Amino acid sequence: MDVNDKKDLCSPCEFKSKTETARKWCTECEEPLCITCSQGNNANRYFRNHHVISVEGNQLLASLQIPLNEYCEVHDKKKDLYCSSHGEIICLTCTQTTHGKCVPAARLSDVSKNAKTSTFVTMLESNIADVIDQLRDIIKDRENNKVEIEKQKNEILEEVRSYRKCINDKLDQVESIIIEDLNGKCQTFNLKIDNIVMFLNDHLKKFDEIRKQMDTLKEYASDTQTFIGAKALGKTLHYNESMLTSVLELIQNINITLEVNQDIFVTCADIKSFGDIRVNTLDTGYCNLQKNRGQCPIDHQLKLSKALEIKIPQEFFFRSIILSCVILPNKQMIFVDSHARNKRLIVLNEDGTPNRNIKLTGRPFDIAVIGSNKIAISFPWCTRNRIGIIDLTNNKSEPDIVFKNKCYGISYDKDRLFVVVKTEGILIMDLIGKE
Repeated sequence: MDVNDKKDLCSPCEFKSKTETARKWCTECEEPLCITCSQGNNANRYFRNHHVISVEGNQLLASLQIPLNEYCEVHDKKKDLYCSSHGEIICLTCTQTTHGKCVPAARLSDVSKNAKTSTFVTMLESNIADVIDQLRDIIKDRENNKVEIEKQKNEILEEVRSYRKCINDKLDQVESIIIEDLNGKCQTFNLKIDNIVMFLNDHLKKFDEIRKQMDTLKEYASDTQTFIGAKALGKTLHYNESMLTSVLELIQNINITLEVNQDIFVTCADIKSFGDIRVNTLDTGYCNLQKNRGQCPIDHQLKLSKALEIKIPQEFFFRSIILSCVILPNKQMIFVDSHARNKRLIVLNEDGTPNRNIKLTGRPFDIAVIGSNKIAISFPWCTRNRIGIIDLTNNKSEPDIVFKNKCYGISYDKDRLFVVVKTEGILIMDLIGKE
């Protein structure tokens, strides 16, 4: 019965031919109650445990559009059992039919007891918050990418104008061509990023709505309703996460660079263009939004102590993208600089002073120490997806380990390499790539 029916009148009073405005709603009896009758419910031992909420609270629960029905649509019986094998709320007849071979069902009242403070609901709320935070971070990252594109655009324009000083009036024509090409590509990819941000903002609103629905459940719903509603919200969350994941896998960072036509310094007579605007798309590494379900975290108290403190001048890492760092057995430190202009390893001494830089042929991602004088480096952004091994005694490279898919995180232990490979998981192999 809807509380708006019959002008929100108290059902027990109406039965007694009285007219009292309903202020409360009993979720067990599914009846509107006036203040007097609701107090009578609390005094009656048969109704003492009934969940009574305000009429407004019940209207909010109804507006959630989440199935909180406690009755089996198949057998027309109350759902008062929970099948842990399927994670479904069932009735007694279900245990004898479709769930006959499952683990014995538990009472729903036992499973949903203290649902609002249960690990399941807490983790669901945490997952919702995590997804919202991740989306906000991704949106911020997309906006930052636009800023970076604009910075790269300005850098290229400066480079173009500096070259223009070295040649004759022919440069006026080719400059206009390159600027038009540059602006066209920037506009195209900025528009794509705007579309992605719009898509992510739409889903951010959806997840924010899920969180609000979860808050409403916890505030107004009974434990059983909270449990049932949380199950439904979990499915909605899972569906939206899956939709997002398929899109996030396609998101790529856009970097634009200038490939200079070297012939411009030889002769201007035959120049047809100043150069080409190259667009490099880089995987953003956005992880799957879905979290592990049903796992209960165990807290461990760890006491940390400072082992070493080194002050490194900031200028050592100016215009660098540091993704990883290792400490060698001789206490030297190696930092992975993944900036597209640098592509290098920065080697520092134990006291933080510079030792040397090691130039690389591709953009590195992660690094692992092999023994006392070798390192392994992953290159997920090169044409060949590979792990490179370098002997630090002579800076010479050993044969690469090549993969079909992009390789990211790497680790080394007991003569074995552990490599995170996209779509394949963690692969374990020796130093020649044999699994």
